[in-house]
Amino acid sequence: EKNFFHKVSTKISQPNIFILNNRWDASASEPEYLDQVRTQHANRCVDFLSRELRVCSPKEAEERIFFISAKEALLTRMREREKPVSSPILAEGHQVRYFEFVDFERKFEECISKSAVRTKFAQHSRRGKNIAAEVMAALEVVYNTATDQKAAKVEKQRVLHEQLSAIEDQLTTITRQMKDKINRMVESVEHKVSLTLSQEIRRLSALVDEYDTPFRTDRAHLDQYKRALHRHVESGLGSRLKKRLSADIGNEMDQAQKEMAERMYNILPIHKRAAAASYIIPHQQPFEVLYRLNCDNLCADFTEDLSFRFSYGITALIQRFQGKNSNKIALKNPPQYTQIPPSISSAPSSMEVARSNGPASLASHVGLSAEEWGLVSKFALGALTSQGTMGGLLLSGLLLKTVGWRVVAVTGCLYAALYVYERMTWTARAQQRVFKQQYVAHASKKLRLIVDLTSANCSHQVQQELSTMFARLCRLIDEATTEMDTELSEVKEAIKMLDTASTSAKKLRNKANYLSHELELFDDAFLKHN
Repeated sequence: EKNFFHKVSTKISQPNIFILNNRWDASASEPEYLDQVRTQHANRCVDFLSRELRVCSPKEAEERIFFISAKEALLTRMREREKPVSSPILAEGHQVRYFEFVDFERKFEECISKSAVRTKFAQHSRRGKNIAAEVMAALEVVYNTATDQKAAKVEKQRVLHEQLSAIEDQLTTITRQMKDKINRMVESVEHKVSLTLSQEIRRLSALVDEYDTPFRTDRAHLDQYKRALHRHVESGLGSRLKKRLSADIGNEMDQAQKEMAERMYNILPIHKRAAAASYIIPHQQPFEVLYRLNCDNLCADFTEDLSFRFSYGITALIQRFQGKNSNKIALKNPPQYTQIPPSISSAPSSMEVARSNGPASLASHVGLSAEEWGLVSKFALGALTSQGTMGGLLLSGLLLKTVGWRVVAVTGCLYAALYVYERMTWTARAQQRVFKQQYVAHASKKLRLIVDLTSANCSHQVQQELSTMFARLCRLIDEATTEMDTELSEVKEAIKMLDTASTSAKKLRNKANYLSHELELFDDAFLKHN
């Protein structure tokens, strides 16, 4: 029997062994040795279970040793079921032995039940706790990772918000400053072009004198000469304006564009600067302002006058005198705003009137204004001009009577010689000189009319160039901010997703922890209870 139990203990890790001492009803015939024998058997059985088999502790072994009588237990059960028995008489102490058998059944049932529970559920509980622990560890990693990534995304979102706000503020400031700078530069260019063009118009005679081609007075050649002169003046003025203005305006344009590019480059995000460096570099070619004077249209109404006119003729002298002194009388007679009534003022004496010389005193007494005296002088000079021949005859007769005929003859000869000299020198070269003088006067007058228009066109070119450059840079900034807005939206979506992931991981981790706790309670309640 011991060998059998040893084999069982080697085959089964924790066998449930109970020892039943049967036929214990025989001890009723020897009551004086009952306790001694029972103690002896009990000690041997405890030693066998605890020391030899090592399946339980000595205390547990005492609970697995029973002293019974199978025959008495069977008879008692049959009586309980009201079945006939052949030997109804039982030995003394049979009830104690029967109760011990019932106790064996109860303990054996409990042991088998507990063994079954441990056999069926201990492994599952242990596996469940391992799975719960692994899930908790994985979810802890997920939760920590999601939390860390969420914190990084939130920080990135803050940085993007600050960058966008800074770019918008700086762009607003730069836009306002650049608009003011462009306006100042446009005004400066307009003033420079206007001043330079006015100076070149005053030097137009030198430019016209540089044009030296054969001059003839026939109509076909004269028209061709004027067209060529138009082109020469237009080309010369344009080249002079470019020479004087292009370098200065070009330098200002380059500096303005460079300043725009640098300021826009500085507000770009650092990772965008490398890609935008080549894009925002200003034009390498120098800026040139286009000057379109179009002398053909400006001087289309120019009509030359190449007829001979004696420089010292009576008409010429009167015209010269008229040009210099036509308004001299009016200038010497300021307007009289206060009139003294005739009844109060005393009439001037004849002596005072005699001493009053010149038209000024006459005007003060007559009461004519400056405009009226100018009109009177023009009529008087016109009358003298229209009657130049009669005036010449009267002057000649007066001189003849006053200085004598010799002086008059010598003066007439000199006057005739001077006339002949001028007539002989009225060559094609002189006609060309007169033509150029007339052309310079007419062209200067016409060019002065377009000074404001030309300067406005040049300033408009500068404004267009700078505005185009600034718009191109603003578009680059808009592209960068659009990318940052897109990135910001992606960051917000990532934050939302990570928040959801961390919340779910936290909930699942808590559920796994709750499951592990429930399994611990199950172990404590059913598996660890002896």
